Amino acid sequence: MKLRTKITLLSSILVMTILLFVDVTVHLLFVKIATRNEREVLQTKWTEIITETGPTMILKNAWGPQLKDELSSDTILRVFDKQSHLLYEVSRQSRFKLNDIRFNLSQSSQLTEVQNHKILIIHLPVLSPEGNQKGTLEIVEKWDALETNLDILNTILITSTVGAMLLSLVGSTILANAILLPISSSIQTMQEIERSLKFKKIPVGGHNQDELSQMTTTFNRMMERLEESFQSQQQFVSDASHELNTTLMIIEGYANMLRRWGTHDEEIRKESIESIYEETQRMRTMTQQLLTLASSQHKDSEPYERVELIGCCQQVVAHLKPVHDRQISIFTEEKEIWLDANLAKMKQLLVILLDNALKYSSEKIEIWISSNEKDVLLRVKDYGIGIPEGEIKRVFERFYRVDSSRHRKTGGTGLGLPIAKAITDAHQGTIRMESVEGEGTEVIVTLPQKQQERLPHQ
Repeated sequence: MKLRTKITLLSSILVMTILLFVDVTVHLLFVKIATRNEREVLQTKWTEIITETGPTMILKNAWGPQLKDELSSDTILRVFDKQSHLLYEVSRQSRFKLNDIRFNLSQSSQLTEVQNHKILIIHLPVLSPEGNQKGTLEIVEKWDALETNLDILNTILITSTVGAMLLSLVGSTILANAILLPISSSIQTMQEIERSLKFKKIPVGGHNQDELSQMTTTFNRMMERLEESFQSQQQFVSDASHELNTTLMIIEGYANMLRRWGTHDEEIRKESIESIYEETQRMRTMTQQLLTLASSQHKDSEPYERVELIGCCQQVVAHLKPVHDRQISIFTEEKEIWLDANLAKMKQLLVILLDNALKYSSEKIEIWISSNEKDVLLRVKDYGIGIPEGEIKRVFERFYRVDSSRHRKTGGTGLGLPIAKAITDAHQGTIRMESVEGEGTEVIVTLPQKQQERLPHQ
């Protein structure tokens, strides 16, 4: 069953249920109020007559000829003594039997049905001047007016209910169409995306802030992110394929040289073997970095621990200095700086930043560490060749290199800084770069000190 049909059917059933409840309530209230009014009128009338006539005259059937003048053609009077024995009955024209009427000694009233007629029965005690009950007067009246009024009322209720149900059906259809219009548009757009594999957005009309408008806006944002992710994946595959293809072409070229002339020329053989080895190492490094980048983007990474950042930097610098024989200095005004982090990832981040500084500078390298109430600030500064201002925004893209012609000399793959950004993002921090071409580059990393939800249970 379609959603439009469900909405129309359910809303119509709901309105029908409400109307039926209202109709029954109106019917019962009408009967109750009309019965009460009629009862009060009859009780007042015959109480006065009983008072004027007196209990003795009533029990002896000495009302006089004026009694029948008080009776309508549909009214019957019955008088009972205090032992509930029928003394006599008075009526102008009795057209129904009273055998099924339940007698009540005390004052009471009831509305019943006898021979398909509405009958109102009232019992009034006949009291002596001293207040003692001598008998009971029963007034039985066939209430044709009530039946007529109920027929009119029922006709009105049925007519209005049927009309309201028809209007409800039309209104429900209009309401369902209005509600489902954005959904139908969304479905159509999704089907077009499925057929064409092109990302599209649903048009947003007006400035409504209802749930359907929020759904449309959320869908459009999701399409933007999917399109961005799709394009990023395409770019990544293209860049990775290009890098691997370039390396394989170089290996293939040197392999051909080795096959043709390597057996006779010692220099060509050495050059080919060395180049093939270097390119193989470079391919291996790039593959490892791709795996590292993929693992760094997983949300369910290892839990963090308390890491002392100054000591971590000192360890990394101690390992790099003997290899590169360069001056790397650490500057800080604090003895210890602690933060919640993954120690291995922090060391990897420092190695990446220092490796970049070592590749593209020949002078000293500075590491500045500071903290405030919430964050830790890590800055790695070199005085090397720098980066053009227009290129700074792209340095964190995968496989991007400022000068692609020199990457083989430095051994770069264009994945170091993207891995650094992935590590920083995983630690809920930020990373940015400031550089002046020809003067040097500074990478600034900001990390929060506390990440309680990621700490392992002690």
